[in-house]
Amino acid sequence: MITLHVYLAPKPGQYEALKSKINDPWISTMSEQSGFVQAAMLTQFDDESSEDIEVISYWESEALRLEWVARPIHDEVFSSIIDLAETISPTVKTVSNTWSV
Repeated sequence: MITLHVYLAPKPGQYEALKSKINDPWISTMSEQSGFVQAAMLTQFDDESSEDIEVISYWESEALRLEWVARPIHDEVFSSIIDLAETISPTVKTVSNTWSV
């Protein structure tokens, strides 16, 4: 299993809009893809000084995640994220251990 971590900083005044577009259409569409396991959106805890967002999606394999990225629907739903984000930084990691969440 792998995880995709996407770190996003919204454009000024776009924090709520970005969170909304992350939920739908991006993650809602992603969750319908083969190999998708789950996702989480992380925001700052009790601190309004930062509007940075981290989205973590879990996938059965990197090959299945890449199949999703190659589909035209990916670019269609991700374009709204690009429009609202000042910066986007992705990284893929291997899941070495899991515990009950």
